[in-house]
Amino acid sequence: MYIALGLVVFFFHDFLHSHFYLMLLLIMVILPLPDILLCLYVRHSLSCSLVTSEPRAEKYTLSYVTVKLRNKAFFPSLSVRVNLTVENKFYNEKSSIVLTLPARIRKTEELQLPIKLSRCGLVEYSVDSISVLDILGFVEFKKKNDSKVEMSVLPYGNTYINRDLTDMNRGLTEAEETNKRGNDFSDVNDVREYIPGDKLMSIHWKLSAKRDILMVKDRVSMSDQQMVVLMELSGTPEELEEVVALTYGMMRNMITSNLFIRFMWWSESRYMFEERQLMNRDNLSDAFNDVFYEKRYPDPEKTREYMRSIRPELKAYIDVLPRNGEAVCEVVEQD
Repeated sequence: MYIALGLVVFFFHDFLHSHFYLMLLLIMVILPLPDILLCLYVRHSLSCSLVTSEPRAEKYTLSYVTVKLRNKAFFPSLSVRVNLTVENKFYNEKSSIVLTLPARIRKTEELQLPIKLSRCGLVEYSVDSISVLDILGFVEFKKKNDSKVEMSVLPYGNTYINRDLTDMNRGLTEAEETNKRGNDFSDVNDVREYIPGDKLMSIHWKLSAKRDILMVKDRVSMSDQQMVVLMELSGTPEELEEVVALTYGMMRNMITSNLFIRFMWWSESRYMFEERQLMNRDNLSDAFNDVFYEKRYPDPEKTREYMRSIRPELKAYIDVLPRNGEAVCEVVEQD
């Protein structure tokens, strides 16, 4: 288009022998050079960042991702292409879109994208490159840009669990005593003097140092049983989505009923069972946020074999797994 316009100016100059068209023709010949140099200058001064409205969102709810394009140059660009990639790392699914934004002089241009996701997982938004088009449209310069932001997409909170859970009480097992932080299902009732036979982990060291005598925390058990729930990370993406929704909704109902839960899943990357103690909904959200860093595995049967060989002390647990295209929960009793 620019060349065609130059030929038209040259024709008028040749036909009319006008100094005006000669000057215009010289300007058109010289203009691309400063145009390209200014485009390089703007490219050097551009940066793009991403911000999410919240670190976690529920499936089917509206959330926002804001694209911020900052131009520190004293020259604008009418067309900056931002290559935005959306990746669900849990399902290994990826898609890309190209956004076109202007870059005003020493300004930050913001574009807020409303997003409603229909699948759970760890969603990463990233911009790995931006491209700047010069004003005359001759060239496009690409620039690397490293900007990433993550959002956990949890199952819908009010999901109705259409399952008969009356038999699930067989999944209750005796809570193991542990000294891991956050896993102590007891509360401090009183502080008393040490009696031979008391556990060292119950000693109140600060108070003992002040009184110059050993003092122990007298604990009252809040619960001696807990529900063990194993979630299978197997099956097709559609089946796994059903498993995630069923497990999340079931455990949410259990927490509402004041049941303590030991939530477990098999980690292919670590080759071990991961487990979390759940006592409230925040624990539940944190646990699923960790789950979404895992990868699917193809064989759903091997998890029970691993449980029998690695965790034989668990006499019973609830297994949530895909079967015939849908999610089911079963009570597994180990000999």
